[in-house]
Amino acid sequence: MKKIPLPDYHVHTSATEDARDSLSDLAQAAASRGLREIAVTDHYILGYKNYKVTKKILERHRRDAGIISERFGVTVRVGAEIDYFGKRIPELEKFIDSFEFDIILGSAHFVDGCGIASDEGALELFRRYDPLTAYRKSLNALELAAESGLFDVMAHPDIFRKFHDNEAAPVPFDSYRKEAERAARAIKRAGAGFEINCRGFAHSAASQYPGAEFLSVLKKAGIETVTIGSDAHKTEDVGSNLNRGFKALREAGFTHLTLFEKRKATRVPVSEFSARGINK
Repeated sequence: MKKIPLPDYHVHTSATEDARDSLSDLAQAAASRGLREIAVTDHYILGYKNYKVTKKILERHRRDAGIISERFGVTVRVGAEIDYFGKRIPELEKFIDSFEFDIILGSAHFVDGCGIASDEGALELFRRYDPLTAYRKSLNALELAAESGLFDVMAHPDIFRKFHDNEAAPVPFDSYRKEAERAARAIKRAGAGFEINCRGFAHSAASQYPGAEFLSVLKKAGIETVTIGSDAHKTEDVGSNLNRGFKALREAGFTHLTLFEKRKATRVPVSEFSARGINK
């Protein structure tokens, strides 16, 4: 039986200022690397004008998806990466209800007002708190985001490792295991999943998010919905390191990957996927 190329369920277009390329360009890059399905997941961050995908852009993505499929043979799922703000849930619900999404990624990028995935925000967080406290607070934010029930998949669960996970000042996983376990239980209770985010291979973390020990915790919690993505913000990164993230997923004992359409999840055995030829 011919195997399915891995999907890339986390790519960003120039709809927000952190990315530079069009959906068509990203899809063409995906096709050149043998991918057959991607999910465009532009940011929606309340209070950040240049990180707030609009309904108009989402509708354009939907229109372009048909053209892209015919031209490049790549299926495009239209989603969003939405940041959680506990005091603004009605606004988030209104946005989610405004469009027929295929997948909603939930992010917990903000801890005490610090954007932990940016250089400036992470620097401020680690200036305020020692690393372990920062890690624990980040996981508490992830737990709250999952508990909201707004999201299909929690993106990069331990993104806090992006700027601090290094040999000079390691933070042992066991020191924040309890917080990771609580977050995993919250994801499970919400009926949500998590993603294998392969962008971490290009960061100091040098691994997928979540790391291997966190993956074990998520597996033990009984979470079955798992997606995989490059978190590409430019064409060169589409599909990057998906094979490495896929390997980590299998080593952790997960047996399925999940595909989405109109927010309906379909679990596909990992044995049906091929990771060949997609790493850069």
